[in-house]
Amino acid sequence: MTHKPGKFFFLCGICSIMLVMASCEKTRVSGTQVSETYRGQPVSNILIIAVTGNEHNRRLFENTFVRKLQSVGVNAVASEKTMAMPPDLRIQKEAILAAVQQHDNDAVIITQLISGEEKDVSTRDTRSFREFVYYPRRAAVYSDTSTTLRLETNLYDVNTQDRIWSYISDTWSQEPTKQIISEIIKSVIQNMQTNKLITSN
Repeated sequence: MTHKPGKFFFLCGICSIMLVMASCEKTRVSGTQVSETYRGQPVSNILIIAVTGNEHNRRLFENTFVRKLQSVGVNAVASEKTMAMPPDLRIQKEAILAAVQQHDNDAVIITQLISGEEKDVSTRDTRSFREFVYYPRRAAVYSDTSTTLRLETNLYDVNTQDRIWSYISDTWSQEPTKQIISEIIKSVIQNMQTNKLITSN
């Protein structure tokens, strides 16, 4: 299987990306789902993958996610430390599993943009996930104005390679990218704790 390419939520520089709780932003959880068949313990060592050709923004997102998971007592590692992003963004399943084996992860998180809209700018491209496979959906084009985005974060069990949790949200934001990343990851982690997928401090 392959993790097929597509532009992640960082296109045309560092633009407004995700959920934020600030007063100048509006956010909404569009959907969250936990697998009915998953019967494992809360995951404790997660490989974080952000699919993007922008290495700076990949590092920013993945390493922020790692720090916030560690702050609640969950081990995590950024995929950029051990797994190169191919120029065509086609990540082979074997590359993911090799990174998992190296870090002894019990779960993988993959984050993507489902769709996005900029004022006076249309969206294009498509992508979606099924297990470790990446299928096309939509990626956005951005300007300096506010951005409305739909973001999807999926959690996979390493042993079965099945998706055990999915979190989809919409956001409207004018905040700097770094702040938005921090707030969306905080929201994602809180939802994972609510669903008892990771431990709660």
